[in-house]
Amino acid sequence: MHPIFQHRSGLPLYFAAWMPFALLFALVLRLSVHLGWMESAAVTVPLIVALAFVCLTPWYSCRALPLRSAQPWKLIVSHLVAAMCASALVLLVTRICIAGWTPIFPDLPTRFHPALPILDGMVLLIFLLSVALHYVLLAMESSRRAELLSREAELKALKAQVNPHFLFNSLNSISALTTVDPAKARDMCVRLSEFLRSSLSLGERTSIPLSEELALTRTYLDVEQVRFGQRLRVMQDMDVNCCDCEVPPLLVQPLVENAIKHGIATLVEGGEVAIRGRRLHRFISLVIENPFDPEAPETRRNGFGLISVRNRLAARYGNAARLEIQVTDDRYRVALTLPCEDFHPST
Repeated sequence: MHPIFQHRSGLPLYFAAWMPFALLFALVLRLSVHLGWMESAAVTVPLIVALAFVCLTPWYSCRALPLRSAQPWKLIVSHLVAAMCASALVLLVTRICIAGWTPIFPDLPTRFHPALPILDGMVLLIFLLSVALHYVLLAMESSRRAELLSREAELKALKAQVNPHFLFNSLNSISALTTVDPAKARDMCVRLSEFLRSSLSLGERTSIPLSEELALTRTYLDVEQVRFGQRLRVMQDMDVNCCDCEVPPLLVQPLVENAIKHGIATLVEGGEVAIRGRRLHRFISLVIENPFDPEAPETRRNGFGLISVRNRLAARYGNAARLEIQVTDDRYRVALTLPCEDFHPST
C-alpha cells in the first residue's frame, strides 16, 4: 500500500500539495492560448486530479526496479515509457472532461488544442519528478527500517548481558552465606531459582508492562532480603497510571541492584531503598533512591547496571528518554524519564 493511504490525513494533504502545480498550469494556459481564468480552471482541475493519481503509480514501479540492483538502461526505458503513457492518459482524461464543458464554453476544445504540446511536456516532466521523489522515499524507508533492525539487535545484545551479571552477583552472595548461615543460603537458592524462572519467562519479549517489571524487581528483592534481613527496607510508591506503561524488561531491577550493592551494603545498619513512579502526560518518571556511606571505600557506583540501562534507553528511545544521577552527602538518586505507551500483549 502506498504510504499516503496509511494515514487518514495523507490524501487531503497530498492533493493540497498539488495546488501550486494547478496554479502553474492555469497560468501557462492563460499565457499560451489566452484562456480566461474560468476556462483555465475548467481545464486545470481535471488535469491536476488525473495527474495526482497517476503520479502515485511510481511507488510500485520504483519498488520493482531498485536503483542499486536494476540495470540503468532498464530503469531509463521503463520510466520513460511509463511517463509517456501517463502523459497520454492524463491528457485523454482532460480532453474528455473538456468535451463535457462545451455547453458552457463552446469553443474551449478548439482553443485548448494548441496548448497540448506544452501540457504534454509539463506532465511528462512532473511524472519523472515524482519517480525521483519516490526513489527518495524508498531510500528513507529503507534507512529507517535498517535503523530499527539495528536498534533491535542492540537491545537483544544488551539484554543478554544482564542475566549473567545479576546471576554472578547472587551466586557470590550465596557463596558468602554458605559458611556463615547455611539455612539462609538454601533459602536464597530457592528464591533465586524463582527469580530466574520469572526472568527467563520473559523469553524474547522486547516489552512488558511496568507492573510486570515491578513484580520481577520484588522477586529480586526477596532474594536480597534473605541476605540482608532487617538491614534492607523497601518503600514503593507507584502511581497506578504507570503500571500499564510499556517498558523494556529488566529496566528497574538493575537500578535496584545497584542501590543495594553500592548503597545498603556499605551501611552497617542498612537502609531503605525507595522506588517511586509518576505518570506525567505522555511520560513516566521513575526514581530509585538509597542512602550510602560516604566514608566507605570508594566503589564504582556507576556500574554495569546503570550503564546497561542507559545504553538500552538510548537504543530504544533515543533522545526521548533520560537517566539522571544526583548525589548528595549521603543519598544516591537515579531518575528515569521515558515515553509512556500503553502496553499491548501483541507487542
